[in-house]
Amino acid sequence: MFFTENDIDRWIEEDIPYIDLTTTLTDFSKDRLNIKYTARDSITLSACEAAVRVLEKTGCQVHSARRSGDSVSAGELIIEAEGTPQAVHTGWRVSLNLMEYSSGIATRTNKLVTAAKAVNPDIVVSGTRKAFPGTRRLSVQALMAGGAVPHRLGLSETVLFFSAHYDNAGGLDALLEKMPEIRLKCLEKKIEIELEKLSDIEKAVKAGVDSIQTDKMTPSQVAETVKLVKVLNPAVKVLAAGGISIDNAAEYAATGADMLVTSWMYFGKPADIKASIS
Repeated sequence: MFFTENDIDRWIEEDIPYIDLTTTLTDFSKDRLNIKYTARDSITLSACEAAVRVLEKTGCQVHSARRSGDSVSAGELIIEAEGTPQAVHTGWRVSLNLMEYSSGIATRTNKLVTAAKAVNPDIVVSGTRKAFPGTRRLSVQALMAGGAVPHRLGLSETVLFFSAHYDNAGGLDALLEKMPEIRLKCLEKKIEIELEKLSDIEKAVKAGVDSIQTDKMTPSQVAETVKLVKVLNPAVKVLAAGGISIDNAAEYAATGADMLVTSWMYFGKPADIKASIS
């Protein structure tokens, strides 16, 4: 994942806009300090590389570091670095926050992916763009570290029609009639549409869409959708979305859907990582 120097500077500046006042008032007995980050629980890591860059930017020397996507057990070392007291204390909290919040997302993602693939090895789990504003890059990296893929990186990337589009543009039938024209305007893109009724889904598949996204359907309804779509056109993908979590991921995966679309991994506790300074 690409993080700019501006990203790194912004994260540091947010925590230390001028000076670390406490550190300047402390008479340290050592010229250099060691800092170690270790996992308190079994987690999937993310944002390790960004944390390293923060530490290096504040003047620390990093001796060892794990990578995003690595799984670690309680007590395992994640990063070890050293630097002046000023350098260590400046980079300590920012780097820890990056890893804890990101690894929380990665860990939840990994658990959901594992549950879904246990019943359907071919299922793809994707994370929506509902990440907290300003954290999109970190969130995307975290969900990929956990074994999922981004559903939509942004509005400029994909074509996905919701009811808010076609209901306010002449209706579904009017949209489907224009499908050949729409496809000519975005030849290199897949066209996806979110629908709820089987009759509408049949129309959309026959009109030539590439993917059908369901919204808040029950697993049995998704299974019925999959059965219909695969009879009409096996190449069309079915994406199950809405309310998917660790509690029901396996049930939705068992429907035969091609992808599970969820925001669940973004919301929850950060991973618990210990920082020790000596």
